[in-house]
Amino acid sequence: MVLNIKRASSLDGATINVQDVLKPFDHQVGGHTPFTSLPNGHLLKPCEEREILFYQKMPKILKSIAPLCCSTIQGSSVSTLDDSCSNCRHHQLENVVIPESIEGSPILNKRKLSKNFIVLSDLTYRMKSPRILDLKLGTRQHGDQATVSKIACMTAKCQATTSATLGIRLCGMKIPFLEQNSQNFAPNFAPNSAAPNFAPKSEISINKYMGRSMDKTDLFLAVKQFFDVPEAVLEEVERRLLGIRDVLCGADGVRLFGASLLIVIESNFSDSQLPIDNLVRIKVVDFANATFGGLQGDSFYDGRDDGSILGLETLLEIVKGKN
Repeated sequence: MVLNIKRASSLDGATINVQDVLKPFDHQVGGHTPFTSLPNGHLLKPCEEREILFYQKMPKILKSIAPLCCSTIQGSSVSTLDDSCSNCRHHQLENVVIPESIEGSPILNKRKLSKNFIVLSDLTYRMKSPRILDLKLGTRQHGDQATVSKIACMTAKCQATTSATLGIRLCGMKIPFLEQNSQNFAPNFAPNSAAPNFAPKSEISINKYMGRSMDKTDLFLAVKQFFDVPEAVLEEVERRLLGIRDVLCGADGVRLFGASLLIVIESNFSDSQLPIDNLVRIKVVDFANATFGGLQGDSFYDGRDDGSILGLETLLEIVKGKN
C-alpha cells in the first residue's frame, strides 16, 4: 500500500472527501490523540518524530512484540517500511488528504493535525466484539529528553499509582455487552470515588483517570473481569504474555519508558470464525519515550528493562490466578 499524501487548507473536487478516508476508530481506549481507521486493517496514528525514528530503527528482537508499522508520514514525505504487510507491498491506497483543519469534523475537532503519522496494523481488525485492555507498562514513564517539570510530573504519577509497585497501571478498558455472556455482566470493582455508574446491559468502560485511582485490589479485580474468558483463550493469553516477557528479558539495553501493553480479545467466542490463536492479540505500543542504544542522544543502558518485566510478571500473576 502506497500512501500519496496531500495537504490542503480546504477540500476540492479533485481529492477524496476526508470524511470518507479518515474514519473514527471506535475501539481506542487510551492515548491522548485520536486514531483514525484506514482500509484493510490499518490505523493512522498522529505521532512525534521520535516515534517514527523508533519504528525505523527498532531492534529486530522487538519486532515480534510491536504492531506492524507499514508506513511513516513526515509532512508530505511518505515511506513504506521494509517490514510492511503484504497488502501494503502489493496494493495502492488512494490519495489521502490531510487537511490543516476542518470545521465541524468529529475526528479532528477543529484542531490542527500533526505533521507526523505512522500507519499501524489494527489489532481489532475482523473482530466482531473486541474487549480491549490498555496497561501502561513499567515503573518509569518519562523519557531521557523530558523536561525537569515533565520528569517531576510523571514520576509523581507513577509513585501515586500502581505503576511504582506493580509495573502496570490501567489506562483504559472496554468490555462489550453480549446477551449470551450477560449472566454475570456487572463491574466487580469500585475504585475509590472514581467508580462509575454503569447502566444495565451496557459495555463496561474504564478510563485512565479511574485507572490512576486504583489500588492493587481494584486493579486485580478489574483485570480479572477482563480475563473472564474461556479456558482455551486464557491459555493463549498466558502463552503470549510469556513470549513478550521472554523477549524483554533478552532485549539488552532497551527501555520501554512510557510504553503500553495493548490486549485485544474477541468477546463473541461462540460466533467467531477466527482460530483460537487469532482471538487474542497482544502487542507493546507507544514508543515515543522508549529508547535503546543511545537513540537521539539518550543514555546508554545495560541489561533488561526490569520495570516493564515487573509489569508482565504482575499480569501473569493475575492470569495464572484464573487457572
